[in-house]
Amino acid sequence: MIANTSQKSLAAVLFLTLFLTGCGGSSESEGSDPSVDGLNGSKSDEKVKLTTSEPITSAPIIATPIDQSDKPSSGTPDTDSSVPADNNTQAALSANDQFSLARSSCGLNGLSVDTGLDDIAVKHANYIKYVFTNSSPTSFNAHFENEISDIASVTGSNNPFFSGLDLADRLINADYGNSQYSVTENIAQSVYYSSAGNFLSTEAVASSMAKSLLSAPYHLRSLMLPTSGVVGTGVVTYTPSGKNAANNKGYVLVSNAAGTKTTTNKTLEGVFTYPCQDVTGTVTALYNETPNPVRGSGRNLRTDPIGQPVYINMPSADKVKVSNVKFRDVQRNIDVPIQLLDSDNDPYKGTNYALPTNEAFILPLTDALKSCESNSNKGGNCGLYGNSEYKVSFDILVDDKTLEQQSFTFTTGKVNY
Repeated sequence: MIANTSQKSLAAVLFLTLFLTGCGGSSESEGSDPSVDGLNGSKSDEKVKLTTSEPITSAPIIATPIDQSDKPSSGTPDTDSSVPADNNTQAALSANDQFSLARSSCGLNGLSVDTGLDDIAVKHANYIKYVFTNSSPTSFNAHFENEISDIASVTGSNNPFFSGLDLADRLINADYGNSQYSVTENIAQSVYYSSAGNFLSTEAVASSMAKSLLSAPYHLRSLMLPTSGVVGTGVVTYTPSGKNAANNKGYVLVSNAAGTKTTTNKTLEGVFTYPCQDVTGTVTALYNETPNPVRGSGRNLRTDPIGQPVYINMPSADKVKVSNVKFRDVQRNIDVPIQLLDSDNDPYKGTNYALPTNEAFILPLTDALKSCESNSNKGGNCGLYGNSEYKVSFDILVDDKTLEQQSFTFTTGKVNY
């Protein structure tokens, strides 16, 4: 999301828990995963049981132009540079590819790797890893590196990877070259338990984390920011504090994107969406996000998820109004009910999370779909059907003057639990 250095505003960020073994997942109970393809990079006929921890949520930051005269509020980091920072470069590349492909497929520029952003993301990912390897926080916002009283020994400047209180400070401390343009930070975290000691490859987890971020409306907005042009990502694994390394593994993904002089000055005409025409392999369901995109509806996403949302943006317009929405399952010849999320019915109107008047989301309501294919919840709601084609159409009134029609099809990937 975007943080403002001179006026540090918070936007929504999700610490995403992935690969839930039952719709909504559980903390310590086990559920079976029918497929172990990709576990440790190989195929197996063994039925492996995987579970994840409860979702960890926090508010991420989108940083908009930084005044180069600003000084970090927490001072310059004084940490032990002899402690090596970990990073799975292939997993980071896998996540970057997902983000860049999502953008380039839908009319935006792709993202080039920026080594400066890489360094910032990697160090912050290691900060988070150090906290969870050496403690079990009861309250922790992963976008901040402030000292927390009950775990002071592993937070703040006591953490060897401390690099700044927040994203704005970390950018200034790193003397990052594109700080004068918008900078975003998205973070995902996942914890696995496997009774058999088999785990998905880090690359597969990173890719799935990226896809899940693309299904969370407030994160999706950040990832599809038209002005972004470069990206830096860190992906690390760890053994959760007090857990057996043979059966437990945690993953942290930190991804920063920034604008450049070229991308910031580029004008994007017309409407763009995500997903868009011919996008394939999206997730089927959204199980959690903070802030909650269905706030006030009474829906608990962990037990009653929604399907892959559709993001609509028209940067060149001041205002759009979406109507006459159709969300059709092509294979089953059925219409999926939807909820429209826009500035008129925005549950966060008047807050830092408020949607601009030229953006909207279509949220498919999948309660009646029997999309779960396995586990104890077979036949239940796991969002949209897996590996299925959906046709989305809608009218869009631009600046109360021009009515346009939009239509496209996209295809989901495997059912995500």
